[in-house]
Amino acid sequence: MADFSQLTNWAAGNSAGFNISLTKLSWIDDWLPGFFDYRAKLKIGSRTYAGRGIDAKEDIACDKALAEALERAAVADMASPWATAAYPEEAGAAERAYRELVCIDRVLCHHFCRIPFKSLKMESLAGSVSADVLSRGLRKNGFHLELCELRPVSDAVVVAAFIWSERARKVKGMVSGFGCEKKAEDAAVHAVIECLRTAVPVFCGELIPEPWELRCVRGNPRWHFWMAQKQEAKDFLINNLLTSRCGFLPVGDAEKISLEDAVLNKVRSLESTIPDMPVHIMQASSPKLLRPQFGEILMDERFLERLRIFSGFKPCAEIQVPHFYD
Repeated sequence: MADFSQLTNWAAGNSAGFNISLTKLSWIDDWLPGFFDYRAKLKIGSRTYAGRGIDAKEDIACDKALAEALERAAVADMASPWATAAYPEEAGAAERAYRELVCIDRVLCHHFCRIPFKSLKMESLAGSVSADVLSRGLRKNGFHLELCELRPVSDAVVVAAFIWSERARKVKGMVSGFGCEKKAEDAAVHAVIECLRTAVPVFCGELIPEPWELRCVRGNPRWHFWMAQKQEAKDFLINNLLTSRCGFLPVGDAEKISLEDAVLNKVRSLESTIPDMPVHIMQASSPKLLRPQFGEILMDERFLERLRIFSGFKPCAEIQVPHFYD
């Protein structure tokens, strides 16, 4: 396990200078007992950045939230601030940035090639999450959960979780979450946590689109977040990507892609502002994986060739429902 003590010490010593605050969120007590969810905020210059952290250890949840807030501050002015990660050790940050890139590539490839996922059972979750408690929460709130495995790579498994409401609610679409880990059960836990932390406020009425969010530009992942909550997004998912619904077999063989195929660069934008930076922030790219895209998708030759390699056939470049990675 990584040593977050340097981050904890930095936050304690710089709380006033960066206006650092931590908020404990209570929703998780009912859904995932034994886990902690914290929101961290910090201010650099005139701008405030927020991060979330969830973990079975309360101090680690706080540190994860602080690390994510620092990451968002570091990439805020980058033209393409995706596939990044913050971690106490550089190698750990590099691996997590690579895994985020893999997640984005998997989602876009499955979506645009219309290749179904592999359906997983609730029992796929690791022991840290109680399937019984989760099932009771889903039934009580009228939520439907779909747990799926995407096409793996040589050194990682990707799992997606989708939740929608089976009751009449204002939101007709769905919410998603993703996990990319070495083991499927760990990826499943990550995906469910990421999905639940958004689904609960979305479907229980605490998260309502503000006008600025509805008008946000198509190149912003938040646009995908709101578009996924439309009926069309859920229909596309059910009819094209869920094996249990559309009846086609998914592509299951792992692609021969690994961390060795990634180009990893350190993000240094905060080094002058925070000389004693308590985490390393890395960004990943790869000629073998799709470049993260949001909004209007540029289906150039490289993009289409990647889809062909992933699927084994020539994809049809057509306008579809927006992909659901945000």
